[in-house]
Amino acid sequence: MIATAIGAFAPHAAQAADCEGLTALDLPNVEIRSASPVAPGTFSEPSRGGRPGDSHDNVPAFCRVAGIASPEAGSRIGFEVWLPAPDAWSQRLHMIGNGGYGSNLYWAQLVARVQRGDVAVATDTGHSGSSLTFGIDNPVAIVDWGNRAAHASVVAAKGVVKAYYGRPQRWSYFSGSSTGGHQALMLAQRHPEDFDGIIAGAPGNNRTALNFQFMWNFLSNHRRGDNSTQIVPNRKLPMIRRAVVAACDADDGVIDGVITEPLKCGFDVGALACPGAETANCLTAEQVATMRAIYRGPRNARTGEQLYPGLTLGSEGMGGDEANPGWADFWANPDKPDEPQRADFFRYWVFKDANWNWWNFDWDKDVDTVQRVIAPVVNATDPDISAFRARGGKLIMFMGWDDPVGSSVEAINYYDSVVARGQGADEAARLADTQSFARLYMIPGMGHTAGGPGATHVSTATRDSAPPVEDARHDMGLALYDWVERGTAPEALIGTHFSSGTGATGTVQFQRPICVYPKVARYAGGDPNSAESFRCEPATRR
Repeated sequence: MIATAIGAFAPHAAQAADCEGLTALDLPNVEIRSASPVAPGTFSEPSRGGRPGDSHDNVPAFCRVAGIASPEAGSRIGFEVWLPAPDAWSQRLHMIGNGGYGSNLYWAQLVARVQRGDVAVATDTGHSGSSLTFGIDNPVAIVDWGNRAAHASVVAAKGVVKAYYGRPQRWSYFSGSSTGGHQALMLAQRHPEDFDGIIAGAPGNNRTALNFQFMWNFLSNHRRGDNSTQIVPNRKLPMIRRAVVAACDADDGVIDGVITEPLKCGFDVGALACPGAETANCLTAEQVATMRAIYRGPRNARTGEQLYPGLTLGSEGMGGDEANPGWADFWANPDKPDEPQRADFFRYWVFKDANWNWWNFDWDKDVDTVQRVIAPVVNATDPDISAFRARGGKLIMFMGWDDPVGSSVEAINYYDSVVARGQGADEAARLADTQSFARLYMIPGMGHTAGGPGATHVSTATRDSAPPVEDARHDMGLALYDWVERGTAPEALIGTHFSSGTGATGTVQFQRPICVYPKVARYAGGDPNSAESFRCEPATRR
């Protein structure tokens, strides 16, 4: 995962309140459930599902606070605040986002924050577990998950910070990807006062349309009424991806198993059509049609309007690696492969019908119903983030071109909608104006939030060992801190692909510049494994 913590600035000495005494803290609509000092050494995560959690070494002493925020009756938003010792505090607060529809906290990232001297904050998004059934007859919980939990949690956390240190944080940050990216954009749009800097990775911000895509892909890959048999079996995905990569890999000047410009790639899956009987290395006419439908994306049945962009070439199955199965984990529910991914979103949150049948979904009228009923609660698609900008906020977005969950193009669509509101007489001027406070990085070869065959490691902050390069070019978090605190806007970042091991313990195979959108990295000569051999140039679209 791209992480966002960096080394702390020189700490500011402050007189700390008694940690355990924070349980008596009186904050509006907040109950502090526990506050206890944690000794330096090893931190063990709480067990989950009957299995012990991971352990983290070299954790400094901190004050661990847990509470419940209840902005309205029936709301129970759990949160944690980890407070470094006053003489180690960086004067930053850094909140971590969530994933999927789950309530779990990312303990490793909380640890990474306090190791760097930051106050660490996280929320359970207002419920327990990962099943969407928490929303059955519980609209308050849906609101909490959809747009309120992170805001309510950080407001409470800021109250805890002020009480503990005797002064507020100097800077506040939020970073997250997937649902965390969704939360990030929701905060920039609806709560612009909460954070000075935000990182939004692989944002699932157009949530209703993302779930349209999941259902569309399931229906496209099954014959009507047959929920059990896929038209394109999972085993053919690596073969398809190999063909795509073979056709498009060299577009950036280097053959490295990575497609730099999927929108430039002109590969047609029809080239894999079987000349005769089906084999493992070709596609039947029906399979070609299925693949084309998924690349095309969901559309309104009456108007033909694009509801969500199709998945990009190269996202099908990440190099055939079973640990990164690409579409195989998302074009059906992996726990219930005979139903679409996120079927419960429609079943319980929209139609409120336990017997709802996806085969009867009307891709015109039902689309309107979904957008009317749930979009105002869960969609973070408003391009107007001018209030966030006005108070000096800085936003970094990133998205992997090989993402098999949400379409990479949707991240571009949202960013372009922000650019369209920029100041200037032409598109170039509006882009430059927008880049003064918001920048997008499209990462070739990255899957969903992390991993993949590209130079996808753009931070070493979550690793146990110290980063080998304390440099903003190698760390999005450091780049954001520099932008907010020093006014140094981030240019091209450096991405690394490790051929073995993970992070700082692995062997560097190659590095690439991760360019500020809409530029892409193209080979200019020299060592093809060095980022210095590439230049950021304007992208090409067909």
